[in-house]
Amino acid sequence: MKPKLRSIWVFHLNTGSCNGCDIEIIDVLTPFYDVERFGIKLVGSPRHAHALLVSGPLTRQAYYSAKETIKAMPPQPRVIVAIGTCACSGGIFYNGYPIYRRPESGRESCEYPRKGGINELLEDLKEEGEPIGPVIYIPGCPPRPEEIIYGIAQLIGLVEKRLSYQEYSDDTMKFRLPEGPIEERIRLTLRERLRHLVGYLDRERILEDFMKLVEQVEKSENPREELARLVKDYAAKCGDVRLAFCMALLENEYWRVRDALDAGKEFVYWI
Repeated sequence: MKPKLRSIWVFHLNTGSCNGCDIEIIDVLTPFYDVERFGIKLVGSPRHAHALLVSGPLTRQAYYSAKETIKAMPPQPRVIVAIGTCACSGGIFYNGYPIYRRPESGRESCEYPRKGGINELLEDLKEEGEPIGPVIYIPGCPPRPEEIIYGIAQLIGLVEKRLSYQEYSDDTMKFRLPEGPIEERIRLTLRERLRHLVGYLDRERILEDFMKLVEQVEKSENPREELARLVKDYAAKCGDVRLAFCMALLENEYWRVRDALDAGKEFVYWI
């Protein structure tokens, strides 16, 4: 459905954005882009708004206020404009702890296409019988002012959409996340684990020393005991309790990841 609007009043709502998209939204209101020449005006209350500009991945804290904001808008046309990748799909925050997820979604991770951002709230509102108008998605991190203007210009009929709608389906092609070699994934996991203890430069040096010990024990008959012995010798030689603690932690983490891989478990990484 394409709304017939000669002008459009919009209300801006931040639902957990990093402020990148908000800066671009403000930019389109400046005299350089002057979006008001198209009849697009920013209003201070959702009760006066035709459209809601949403930025951010929709955090749990912002969920209820966003819900009440949409309910406060007039029932028609009640257009939703998702500004930025986070508002469209959750972006890099997708499936994160602070992000709102529908309880019955059953989402764990890595599924595609992703359903996050403002879509989670819109699904709830539709189930409650709240009318929702057209939803315009303007992806980007953040989208440029020209892209925001182009998206809203499509909404009010100033330009025609040039791309056709396409939706990913497992029937056409299976989606698989790229996976690196096992040894590289273990090394990255150990590095991420070590990040919580030491700085960047020390982390690389300690991890390099530990991986050299691992290379030494790979061909031994009892690598677990051999690695424990080498780590103990390393700690005694360096004489620094902080390094000894880091090496012991890496040893435990290495065998945790290695045992999980041998058992065929999928989620064993810190990253």
